[in-house]
Amino acid sequence: MSASHFGYWGKARPIDVDGGEYHLLPYHCLDVAAVGVTFLKRSPALRALFAHALALDADEPLYSWFAFCLAIHDLGKFSESFQGQRADLVKHLRGREVDSGKPYVVRHDTLGWLIWDQYLKDHAVDQCWFGPNSEDMLDGIGWWIRACTGHHGLPPDSRGHWRHHVCPADTPAIEGFLEELLILFPLGGIKNAHAALGNDAFEARSRDLAWWFAGVTVLADWIGSNTEFFPYRAEAIPLRDYWQEAQEHAKTALKAGGVLPVPCRERSFAELFAEIATPSPLQAWAIDTPLTSAPQIHLLEDVTGAGKTEAAVKLAHRLMTSGCADGFFIALPTMATANAMYGRIAEVYRKLFEGNPSLVLAHGQRTLVEAFADSVLPTGQEEDDTAQQDDTATARCNAWLADHAKRALLAPAGVGTIDQVLLATLYSKHQSLRLLGLFRKVLIVDEVHACDAYMQRVLETVLTFHAMAGGSVILLSATLPEHMKHALFNAFARGRAADPLPRASSPDFPLVTSWHDGQTNAVLKPIVAREAVCREVAVRYVADEHEVLSAIRRALAQGKCVCWMRNTVSDVLAAHAHFADELDAEHLIVFHARFALQDRLATEERILTHFGKSSTPAQRAGRLVIASQVAEQSLDADWDMVISDLAPIDRLIQRAGRLQRHPRGTNGARLADPWAPDQRGQPCLWVLGPVWSETPAANWYKQAFPKAAAVYPHHGHLWLTARALQQGRIAMPQDARALIEGVFGEGAELPPGLQANANQADGAYFSDLSVAQQNTIKVADGYIRGGIDWWSEAKTPTRLGEASMTVLLARWDGDRLRPWAEHENPRHGWAYSSVKVAERLIAQRVPEADGAKEQLVKDAEALLPDKGKWSVVLALQETTEGWTGTALSTEKKNKPSRQLRWRYDDVRGLDQMQDAERFEQEQE
Repeated sequence: MSASHFGYWGKARPIDVDGGEYHLLPYHCLDVAAVGVTFLKRSPALRALFAHALALDADEPLYSWFAFCLAIHDLGKFSESFQGQRADLVKHLRGREVDSGKPYVVRHDTLGWLIWDQYLKDHAVDQCWFGPNSEDMLDGIGWWIRACTGHHGLPPDSRGHWRHHVCPADTPAIEGFLEELLILFPLGGIKNAHAALGNDAFEARSRDLAWWFAGVTVLADWIGSNTEFFPYRAEAIPLRDYWQEAQEHAKTALKAGGVLPVPCRERSFAELFAEIATPSPLQAWAIDTPLTSAPQIHLLEDVTGAGKTEAAVKLAHRLMTSGCADGFFIALPTMATANAMYGRIAEVYRKLFEGNPSLVLAHGQRTLVEAFADSVLPTGQEEDDTAQQDDTATARCNAWLADHAKRALLAPAGVGTIDQVLLATLYSKHQSLRLLGLFRKVLIVDEVHACDAYMQRVLETVLTFHAMAGGSVILLSATLPEHMKHALFNAFARGRAADPLPRASSPDFPLVTSWHDGQTNAVLKPIVAREAVCREVAVRYVADEHEVLSAIRRALAQGKCVCWMRNTVSDVLAAHAHFADELDAEHLIVFHARFALQDRLATEERILTHFGKSSTPAQRAGRLVIASQVAEQSLDADWDMVISDLAPIDRLIQRAGRLQRHPRGTNGARLADPWAPDQRGQPCLWVLGPVWSETPAANWYKQAFPKAAAVYPHHGHLWLTARALQQGRIAMPQDARALIEGVFGEGAELPPGLQANANQADGAYFSDLSVAQQNTIKVADGYIRGGIDWWSEAKTPTRLGEASMTVLLARWDGDRLRPWAEHENPRHGWAYSSVKVAERLIAQRVPEADGAKEQLVKDAEALLPDKGKWSVVLALQETTEGWTGTALSTEKKNKPSRQLRWRYDDVRGLDQMQDAERFEQEQE
């Protein structure tokens, strides 16, 4: 065939690989269109969303419109600048040399938009592509074209001029390709949509739909670039014939990708959770409560250990089997909690879905950790899409689909950190794909109270978008303030275009709060607390650390197991020093976030073995865990005695939930009945805090806990918590609501000495809200670059607070540099060797003095996903002091960066040595 558009390559391998094999551009365009259309055909709910919004009552017109848009996603590759990256192929396909005056300096996604915006849209009007009203439709059509040309994870740029990048022959090639597409994919459907909706509604709905269409395009482009399913073809055949082939390839590729909806099985609660003989009252509600088919939001408030997770999964399962959802995603506050959740519900995944369960979840916790190991490492800020990068499309596609952080959102069900959800509505690369992944999922947000002001505002945006697309939400908490609940429910209602909801409050606890589209008020349902979780916890508030140390020693001597939860890593290590010479490594465990991932996972497993639900008296006796906040939410562990440094009341309630969590006999043996009363006597939570004062000074908290003062900056909340503890008891669940509102409620009064601190904390709170508002996408703005900085996923702030750095621990083995964690897969080895550290302490590595060693470090960095841009390799050398290394701190105002020494082992984690300790004190 002689059509000029067959003279352009779309994908190509290097000349030294398979002889520089290439794939013609029109074929790649149809590959992507085939994936997108097939995905739409296999996703009934997504198809209904688009068809309803566009007022289309038949499927074929929608398929044709999708195919047309997706087929022009790579218009920018019909440019001399892009084609000139492979001069040999230009010579081979068109028999001429490339124009050296048109270098490839503007990405092809942006070039595609410029070609449309500055040339093709006028051509479309002249040729009446969309009928006699073509010009009226351009604003609406523009949203679709912007979404499909922005197929590399962010909207295209609007700067520049298309003619600077094309040669005279490119224009007829583009026009010829479009003429064939118009025959292959008639545009009658989109014309009818405009006629039915009118100009304004057509543009508004196109703008809104573009958020999800952009995700479809990104997914279709990645899968359509996989040569395992779409082999390269260089000979020209009619596009209609190739289109038939491409659709067959797309069916196979999508089936292998595991991103299609999977049928859900009908299962009883007993079948899902066979280990639960009698459902709790909350679980019974989830089993029996009437459900509507409308998008809905539920908040399940109950004490720790009442089975909220199982209730949420059952409720989600009912929504799925009734056709209201296609899957679910459980979002948790930390990676530790997400990892623990895998082990808890892995078997449930297999029971929920028909077909191959590997589409949903791999086999076992260890495999799952392997699956998301890549996501631990930051990736580069931009993808360089030169020809040398384009020819690795298959590898990048496979790596992307294997990336658990993204795959978990696209699979029918997944578990991950809330950060993966928040990225769906932040100005983040691949934001649209995450938004698509959440589509028709029941979004379950566990420990929702753990969101700070910034995260909550971003989550509100997620709820608004999720509700717009017809999704449902289940929020779980033991300690959610009323004002936070009201804000989250109103965010969801906004997504359904509902009026603001009146505040729904109740002193009852446990409580379920529900709202669905069509209601004017949220509905409150008090839940009867199961007797086994109703208990009174004694509180012993002390200000003398020596008293705490003595109490721990007495408990250990009595054969009890103890956990001391502290607020900073430094305080954890200081406490460890008190017992390091008294307890062996078998009986003393340190648990905090500054361990390499491999060692942290091993510690989690060790804690579950010694203090989990099935632990025996022999495994528990005489053991002490000294932990940071990671222990308060992450693990289903149970200690005979718990001590906590003073923290806000919601955190203390969580920590108290680890005190005599599972019913045991007087000897520590687990009781057969999981709801039987505990026989170890009344639980007592010890709290170490500042000396209590009704009239505290401004430094009341900081004087007692200088390092933790910045962890919980609102010292008024800490004082209010301490005041509540002076009564010497906490009765759960009846005290829960009063305790939370007494600290976080809008009417709480503070003493004058702490008012300045409270004002400063409140200012930071509203500042965080403002930053969140600035960083989140806006429905009304549409999928457009504008003047916004769209970050890479590695640098997008899902949380504010102190900046952190991904540190990759390595060790010198003679003249070889190895990841701290040994693994047959080097990439996983580096992932398992990663640890997060405050950027003020480790900002960049110190170059090796030995030139050969420095080159080895650079070689290691070159193999990392981010090439060392967003991480620091800390090379450790074995010395008499242990494995030690140096790194540079962040430059501070009037304070240059410093070389700090660090020591690492699997007992204490990454530990600052003395010079670093002095540095941190200087910073404070």
